[in-house]
Amino acid sequence: MMSDDKQRKVAVEPQRSVIVQAPAGSGKTTLLVERYLGLLGVVEAPEEILAITFTRKAAAEMRERILQFLEPGYKADGPHEEAALAKAQAVAGKVGEWGLLDNPQRLLIRTIDSFNHYLARTMPVASQLGPVPAPAENARALYREAARRVLTRADSRDELAEDVKCLLLWRDHRSQDIEDLLVALLGKREQWLRALGMSGRPERAVFERTLQEVVSDQLDTAQQVLQAGLTEARVDPDALLEVLRQAAASLQAEGKSSPFDDSADLTRMPGADPTDLPGWRALGFALLTNSGGWRAAPNKNQGFPAKSEHKDRIVAMLDALRENDELAGWIDRARSQPEPRYGDEEWDVLAAMIRVLEAAATELELVFAETGQTDFAGIGAAALRGLGDEEAGYTDLALYLDRRIRHILVDEYQDTNWGQYHLLEKLVGGWQPGEARSLFLVGDPMQSIYRFREAEVGLFMRTREHGIGTQAVESCRLTRNFRSRAEVVGWVNERLGPVFPEIEDISAGAVSYATSEPGRGTGGSVEILARSGRGPEAEAVAQTVARALDDHRDDPDFSAAIIVRARSHLADILPALERHDIGYRAVKLDPLLTRPVVQDLLAITRAIINPADTTAVLAMLRSPPCGLTLADLHALAGDGRSLNDENALERLSEDGRHRAARVLQALAHARDMWRKRSARDLVEGIWTRLGGPHVLAKPESERRDAEAYLDTLSTAEEQDLLADWNAFMELLEEQYTEGDPPSDDIKLEILTMHGAKGLEWDLVVLPGLDRGTGGNNREMLYWLPFTPEAGEERVLLAPLRSAEQDDNSDLIKLIRAEQKEREAFEHQRLLYVAATRAREHLVLSAALDPERDEIKPSSGSLLADLWPTCGGDFLQALDQAPEAGGYAPDANARPAQSLRRVSADWQPPLGERLDWRPALPPREREVEIEFNWAGMQVRRIGTVLHRLLERIGQIGIEHLDGDRQQTLRDRIPGLLRAMGTGSRDLDSAVVPIREAFDQTIESETGRWILSGRHREAACELPLTGVIEGELVNAVIDRTFIDEHGTRWIIDYKSGYHAGGDLEGFLGEEAERYQVQLTTYRRLFEQMGETDIKAALYLPRHDRLIKDS
Repeated sequence: MMSDDKQRKVAVEPQRSVIVQAPAGSGKTTLLVERYLGLLGVVEAPEEILAITFTRKAAAEMRERILQFLEPGYKADGPHEEAALAKAQAVAGKVGEWGLLDNPQRLLIRTIDSFNHYLARTMPVASQLGPVPAPAENARALYREAARRVLTRADSRDELAEDVKCLLLWRDHRSQDIEDLLVALLGKREQWLRALGMSGRPERAVFERTLQEVVSDQLDTAQQVLQAGLTEARVDPDALLEVLRQAAASLQAEGKSSPFDDSADLTRMPGADPTDLPGWRALGFALLTNSGGWRAAPNKNQGFPAKSEHKDRIVAMLDALRENDELAGWIDRARSQPEPRYGDEEWDVLAAMIRVLEAAATELELVFAETGQTDFAGIGAAALRGLGDEEAGYTDLALYLDRRIRHILVDEYQDTNWGQYHLLEKLVGGWQPGEARSLFLVGDPMQSIYRFREAEVGLFMRTREHGIGTQAVESCRLTRNFRSRAEVVGWVNERLGPVFPEIEDISAGAVSYATSEPGRGTGGSVEILARSGRGPEAEAVAQTVARALDDHRDDPDFSAAIIVRARSHLADILPALERHDIGYRAVKLDPLLTRPVVQDLLAITRAIINPADTTAVLAMLRSPPCGLTLADLHALAGDGRSLNDENALERLSEDGRHRAARVLQALAHARDMWRKRSARDLVEGIWTRLGGPHVLAKPESERRDAEAYLDTLSTAEEQDLLADWNAFMELLEEQYTEGDPPSDDIKLEILTMHGAKGLEWDLVVLPGLDRGTGGNNREMLYWLPFTPEAGEERVLLAPLRSAEQDDNSDLIKLIRAEQKEREAFEHQRLLYVAATRAREHLVLSAALDPERDEIKPSSGSLLADLWPTCGGDFLQALDQAPEAGGYAPDANARPAQSLRRVSADWQPPLGERLDWRPALPPREREVEIEFNWAGMQVRRIGTVLHRLLERIGQIGIEHLDGDRQQTLRDRIPGLLRAMGTGSRDLDSAVVPIREAFDQTIESETGRWILSGRHREAACELPLTGVIEGELVNAVIDRTFIDEHGTRWIIDYKSGYHAGGDLEGFLGEEAERYQVQLTTYRRLFEQMGETDIKAALYLPRHDRLIKDS
């Protein structure tokens, strides 16, 4: 095998097509950037290179790194950057000719979703999507609408009615059950639609042929393991068959039935043909317990009476085989294989289910069309259609891309799914040998942890062996880890490496371990913690973190993380951290609905929407903005009293009457305004008017939680979800708190293992390794995709068992067993991802019960995977653990009860009561020049765009993750409607705003303007001053002080020039707003500022025009 250095050199040669396995810490991003910079030297235009990533963060990082290297005067940050810098310097002349630094958008670095959107938008007819709809914030509501429409057809006279009735009968007329299952499956339709598309309408013979192939594959592996196991144990197969025949004869003589009855004459070992299933069942019956382990000693019930010769022989054979757990597992798996055919009733239900699913998918497309929304699966499918195919012919777009794109780079290739694989197949489908084209794929199959998103790690291994389509690739593997210290790298190699399977299996997603070499030198540490319970473990974790933070208190760059498998594993840890006064930043760990302020806002929402919701009104009256005592609440509504009684308030104390009257008056006003103003405005208005923001326990974090709820409420109203409360609650249940923003004072982060991927810290603590997670939800349709070494994927299908069946069919058991195995493989990879986040120190922790006879972790836990290599270390740590004296929670303790509420005489501050704002110059007070259209539509576009940019600036673009970004994009239609935009003009107004929004957050200039790292940054800053004897009011769109100490004043302009002479247009804009910028500058000068720069920013052109 080539050295690591040689592998890296091969990987970046622009004429080679390669797939690179880049383990954790191997410098994947630097390699990707170096490859891109090298390609710039061999292309005629930067648009000939397409780089695809899976996240906006990764795309932004890649673009930023490339531009960083291309900046004149950039110095390498160490030897690892020298090669990339040399390539950047070599293309400096071309970069200047292309104007790349001024036009970074020419770098085609896209997320897979944005590239799909581009394809679908470019070919709206071929993609069958029409004008590209917006991705839905809550697609589940649309899935549910489609499911309900299909189920209502049970009462119709069309062909589908009988199929729907069949499913209802199968599930004992539990229509809600069927609806929920359909909703879940529509969200995964990209998977099963491909399976149905392979056979068209359901054809029993086709599905049974797939089933037979799967069973044969399983039996073939079992046969090989059996042969090897018998040989290794020196068990003669003929002798084993002989004792089995004797056992069968013994049972027959007693008239007892057994699996031996169906296994012919037992003259040969069972093989790979499904007709050999009886032989496998007979073998398993004799050798294994019902749970799948080796029998200690078969008895007369298996045909082996006491003191019989053939019993002594079988016991001796079992003793020889007993240590071979793999063989026992494969015999158990083989005997459990289903017959390779569907039962008639099972097939009837499956066929009906397939037809109902197809109808639901079709209905969903209609719902998408009606609402102007879609989901990412819909856009991905449209993108594939937009390119065409070999059979129907490739589209003009496909031919254009084939001519234009000569080099493709794909990051995180291990997370590719089948749809994305097919997209790449089409992109390289027209490439011919000898052309100056290249394909670069990089990723790490050991870090593939997104099966729930349909990521198929087998595609990485398949591509490594066979390429994509006709495009062959060379395989490279990096070995050096530049992130972790030697002790950490060595521990991962020695303790985690053996956990991975020795032999890779493309179909099952089994990935073997690739050893790493330390690239940072010696040092580092790995510590094992074990305690006797959750509380002591949490205390030990908190103490460990506290010591580390204290040891590094003078190191401003020190960082630590607690990484858990599931959010619920933090229940004891967070209070322990608070007891030790350890500040932390937790990102998207708590469901938004668990926050008290959100419950208060939810109660307001319910009370406005449904006047009969007494519970919601009482919740409002008890919440801090009102704060009725329990005695007043009981007087008001206890003993069946009605809130609507004329004398209801008379039953309250004087203080209670005053408080309740204020709330009920505000609520009545809001109900009167329902449907006349936006729900967000009404809910936020009541909450603010009653003093909600002024009585928060933790104002900073709770205001963010409130804002997140109100954003979700806006989205729900825009998508008409408030008419269906369950749909709104589904949307809310998917929202999580954002966590505190980064702070120099907070050095500890808390997040999940999935959320930690791609990040790193000096100290990493992995607690709760002994804990498992909840089981999987049931499915209406079970399916199991297989990734073969060649050809299309195969899919095994089975319907959910009927309501009357007590147990799953053998087919469902097979599918679930395979899924469980694949999940087990992914759990190994998840543990690898978590452990390799550590730069200096890694701590692994678990709670174990010392009172058990045998101390061992539960199956399904990550510790169960580690136990063969680390079990002794954990037992030793448990034995050496100090007494849990430091942790003694009082079981009888109750939290202090206090009523937090506004004062009885509270009034809004003057500014809020008057709702006063200075007279502001209109956004586009000058008439647009002749290159643009004019009127109210322009003003609305400008206003909405300003509001979006204001929100990004408040967040800080570094913290604008994909979810927040999508939330803001989805608010655009609602904001326009609220300003009076009619449905006829809505689409034409949405498009330019979304394009400007996307352009801004993807551009270097836009990201610089909206960065949260600037000092004294503000958005929509109102200023008042006297200039030349006149009072002047102004609102500054964006202002900040940069790293050089310069005060920047940025004014956004939403104008757009579609014709020629763009520079002329920009010059006229600069001249038009010269006076305005000068006024802004003078206002800041009056406040003592001296180093000031002012500029216009045109988001739709991504141009910054500085004031001369």
